[in-house]
Amino acid sequence: MLRSRPKLLLILALAALLLAPSFSPDLRASSLETIQTKIAQYLKRPGVRSADWGIEIVDPTTNKVLLAVNPDKTFKPASVLKVVTTSAALEKLGPDFRFHTGVYTNGAVTPDGTIAEDLILVGHGDPNLVDTEGDLLQKPALQELAEMLQALGIKRVEGNVLGDDSYFDDTSHGKGWTAQDLRSIYGAPINALSINNNVFWIYAHPTKYMQLVSVGVEPYSSYFRIRNLGVTGSARSKQTMYARLIPGTKTIVVSGILPTGRSYAQHFNVDNPAAVTATTFKDELVRHGIAVKGKVDVVHNGDLPIELRRQWKLIADHESPPLIRALEIINKHSQNLHAEMLLRTLGAEFKGSGSDEAGLQVVKEFLLEAGVDNDKIQLDDGCGLSRENLVTPRFQTSLLQFLSTRPYFELFLNTLAVSGTDGTLRHRLASQQVRGSIHAKTGTLNGVSTLSGYMMTKSGRNLAFSIFANNVHTSMARVKRTIDEICSLFVNLY
Repeated sequence: MLRSRPKLLLILALAALLLAPSFSPDLRASSLETIQTKIAQYLKRPGVRSADWGIEIVDPTTNKVLLAVNPDKTFKPASVLKVVTTSAALEKLGPDFRFHTGVYTNGAVTPDGTIAEDLILVGHGDPNLVDTEGDLLQKPALQELAEMLQALGIKRVEGNVLGDDSYFDDTSHGKGWTAQDLRSIYGAPINALSINNNVFWIYAHPTKYMQLVSVGVEPYSSYFRIRNLGVTGSARSKQTMYARLIPGTKTIVVSGILPTGRSYAQHFNVDNPAAVTATTFKDELVRHGIAVKGKVDVVHNGDLPIELRRQWKLIADHESPPLIRALEIINKHSQNLHAEMLLRTLGAEFKGSGSDEAGLQVVKEFLLEAGVDNDKIQLDDGCGLSRENLVTPRFQTSLLQFLSTRPYFELFLNTLAVSGTDGTLRHRLASQQVRGSIHAKTGTLNGVSTLSGYMMTKSGRNLAFSIFANNVHTSMARVKRTIDEICSLFVNLY
C-alpha cells in the first residue's frame, strides 16, 4: 500500500490540474462562447442596437482574436486617440525626456545687477508651467525662474520682458475643432508658452447688500483688467451674475446680481497665452524684488531672424519632470491641450517645425516602424477632439499589442486610468470584481463613446481591447454601461 501512495497522489494532482477552470482550455473555450453569446445579446438591446459598434479583443500572448465586431470599419476614436500620440512620444522621446523653459537676455548683466536690454522667456512646449493636475508639491516654474535670477544678483531689467512662443507655429487650435470647442475648457488655445492650461477663472463673492461684489482672478496675473459692475443682492435675489473676457482685449467685465450666501465662478480661455505667461512672469520678478522698467511683448514664429536669436544668452533654465509624468496627466485626465502640445513637440524635435502636420508625420512614421497597419486611418489632431479623426478597432488593438512588447510597457500602462480607482475611470467599472483590473483610455464626444486598453482576467490573461460606439442617438449612459459590461464579462469569465 505504501508503494502505491506516490502514484495515487500524482494521479490526483494531475486530475486537479485538468479540472481547474482557470487553466482548462476546454472550459476557457466554453466560457468564451458564453461571453460572445451574451455580448451579442447586449448589442441588440433597445438604446444600444441603433449605435454603430466596433470591437476587437485580443490575447497578445497568442494573438488570438477573442471578439470581433466590425474590426476593420473606421470609427471616431474621441480621446482614445491620445494613446496614439502618447505612445509615439514615449517611443520617440523616451520616458525621461524633459521640457525646458529658458530665460535669456540680449544684453549684458552689469555688476550692480542690472540687465541693460530685454529679458526673454522662451517656451519649449512644457504643458505644466503652472501644474494644476500634477505634483502640487513641485515649485511653480515661473517662481523657480524668478528665484534663479534673484540668486544671480539681478535687481533690475531696463528693457522689456518678452514671451517667445516661436517653438510652435501660430495655429492656436487643432484641425476640425468646432466653434463650441474653442469656447470650452477642453478647446483651450495651443501655444509653446502656456500657463495653467491656458484657462483662467474669475471668482466673485458677495459683500454687503447693494455694494459691489468682491472679484478675483485665479491664478493672478496683472495682464487682466477687471471692470466690476456686479452687485450684492439679498438672499432672495435672483442670481444674474455674469463674467466675460471681451475678445481682443485684456478686460474682464463682471455684471449682474449675486445673492448673499452665494458665490460665482466662470472660466475663460486666454487668447494670447504667451503674453499672459510673460506678464505673470514679470509679476513674479517684481514679487522677488526685481524691478522691470519696460513693458511685456511677445515674439512669435518668424518674427526675428535666427542670427539675432543666436545672440541671446541663457541665464536661467527650468527643467520639467520626466515625460512619463506628463503622459499620466494626458491619459488619466484626458488633457487635450497637453496632448496637442506634445504632438507639436514631436514635430519641432524631429521635423524642425512645431506644427500639427509635422507632429502627425512623426506619429505616422512611428506607426510604420511599429508595424501597425494605418492605411485606413485618418489623424487630424493629437487629442481626439476633431470629428475627422478615424481609426479601426484592429488598428487600435494592434498598437496596444505592440506597446505590450516594449521595454517601457509598465510605465505606459501606469499612465492609463485604472478601473474604479483614478482618472476618467474613477467612477466606472468600480465593482469589487473588476476594480483595478482594467487600465484604459476613455473617449467621449457627442454621439461617441469609446474605451481602449488592457484588462487582466481572473485566469491571469492580460487582454488588449478596443471598443467603439459611434452614432449614439439615445442614452450615452446606457452605451457606456454596455461597454463596461463587455469588459466585466471578460474579466470575470475568461
